[in-house]
Amino acid sequence: MKRTFLILIISLLSGWLWAQEGVKFEELTFQEALEKAKAENRWIFLDAYTSWCGPCKMMAEKVFTRAEAGDFFNIHFVNVKYDMEKGEGPALAKKLGIGAYPTFVLIKPDGTVHDKLVGSSDVAGIINRVENSMKSEKTVGTLNVRYERGERDKQFLLEYLEALLKVSDIRQVREVAALLTEQLTDTEKVEPACWSLFDNNDLAPFGSANYHFLLENRKQFYRHVGREKVDTRLANLYAGVLSSIVWGRDTKTTPDDVKVMERVIRELQTDRKKRLLAYVAMANAYKKKDTGKLLKLCRKEFPRFSDADVMMMVMPVSVYFRSQEDKEALKEFVEIGKAFIPNLNIRANIDYVSYYFTELERQL
Repeated sequence: MKRTFLILIISLLSGWLWAQEGVKFEELTFQEALEKAKAENRWIFLDAYTSWCGPCKMMAEKVFTRAEAGDFFNIHFVNVKYDMEKGEGPALAKKLGIGAYPTFVLIKPDGTVHDKLVGSSDVAGIINRVENSMKSEKTVGTLNVRYERGERDKQFLLEYLEALLKVSDIRQVREVAALLTEQLTDTEKVEPACWSLFDNNDLAPFGSANYHFLLENRKQFYRHVGREKVDTRLANLYAGVLSSIVWGRDTKTTPDDVKVMERVIRELQTDRKKRLLAYVAMANAYKKKDTGKLLKLCRKEFPRFSDADVMMMVMPVSVYFRSQEDKEALKEFVEIGKAFIPNLNIRANIDYVSYYFTELERQL
């Protein structure tokens, strides 16, 4: 009797423990996962992550450990996960067109990629996204099958491009965008359906044909897409370019290019105009290596800067002063930088900037 009771307790406990189990990620190579999925007629759920990705860690620690996640994924999938920077990860990232993390790849039993889901979710969210994807006939994977079969009409290419942009498959994005652009008339390009060709740094980087088309046809884009979207796009683009100049990463943008940016910025309807014009002035001073002018600009502009400007301009300027032999200029810049810290609201920025300027002060 006691033995029977003990066996019953152990069975119940085992069942309870199984119910509490999260997602079982198996230690398989990608080829082994494909073979197992085919043999068992199950889909593959592939978690593509990196060690530095915060949302990836959240999914691993807070979502995939949950019992309800295990109840869903362990029944329906062969579950595998790969660090995209180690082992076969880099080759998989290239093969599967993965450019953002986390990306969750759904692969059919026959090895066909059905879909790629980018970004973190809670337990209910990821299950819902996967279920909806499995039912859909218009996923990035199914559209890719049609593309490989030779489908190239404009409407299809637009649809495929939008799907590719969502999963950050940049190589394929560029290929499809080029084919689409060849078919579009100038009148079609300014329509809302084609806005993604211009509202994207990979498809319309500064100086590209798409960038110049946007600039030359601003009024038509205002009318069809909306002025707020167009002005926001240009403001974001120019902020990035001007920041890259001061970081020392952009050596191709000419003084004439900066003049064009300044002229356009003055015409934009954005509350970021004064900050962007400050970026222009700092970029010009940096190009001339005019330390005195840059110091004056920092003293004038830093008080109106905030969290959004930390990595865009404050840190690039600080790298410039740190590399200079003029210790007096560095001392003055440190004073300006420390006075900027109260403008910040994000704790990570406060800690980072405070630490950085303290370290700079120690160099004096």
